[in-house]
Amino acid sequence: MKIGGLQKLTLVDYPGKVAATVFLIGCNFKCGFCHNAELVNWTGEQKEVSEKEFFEFLKEKEGLLEGICITGGEPTIQSGLLEFIKKIKDIGFLVKLDTNGNKSEVLEILVGSKLVDFIAMDIKTSLEKYKKATNSEVNIKNIEKSVEIIKDSGIDYEFRTTIVPGLVEKEDIEKIGEWLKGAKKIALQQFRNQKVLDKKLENIRPYSDETIREFGRILERNIKEVEFRL
Repeated sequence: MKIGGLQKLTLVDYPGKVAATVFLIGCNFKCGFCHNAELVNWTGEQKEVSEKEFFEFLKEKEGLLEGICITGGEPTIQSGLLEFIKKIKDIGFLVKLDTNGNKSEVLEILVGSKLVDFIAMDIKTSLEKYKKATNSEVNIKNIEKSVEIIKDSGIDYEFRTTIVPGLVEKEDIEKIGEWLKGAKKIALQQFRNQKVLDKKLENIRPYSDETIREFGRILERNIKEVEFRL
């Protein structure tokens, strides 16, 4: 497992839980607004966290932490992910997985094996603009399948969208609402134009908080809960 970083305590990454966050290296998308550019474009010059070091940390935190957040990058592209999560679960921690949903087959196995307790899936924009948003070839059927797997999983989840001007506009919000109709929750995240993968986006002015709240009101027509992270 290629681990690029470890946040030893977080009160926000796993809703309602005291947790730690482990950052896995590599991603199959190249979203310009990504804030984890060093994980996406890993050069090998940075120091990795060994699995041994990671699991020694977990052993020390038994009874102190409730959950482990697995994020990236994109965790589902790592070949050893299932075994990695099994080891975490065996110690007794809850597991939250962050994913872009492009590897629905991995998600299906994780859900079917009851290896994850919470899933957060990024909804980049409306399906028609996914290639533009991710700067990547996207298997849209996999994205759609992942949404259905999560909605039908019976486990806790949220969808989340970073509101990037030019990539997520009012018509995209309307389409996202129709696409996710009946979903439990979506979180709308303010776009931050610092430390992004595509430096050109540093010149883009974020939407006002009020505009994002207006987008939220549109989504409330179809989604049960809308949370704002502004």
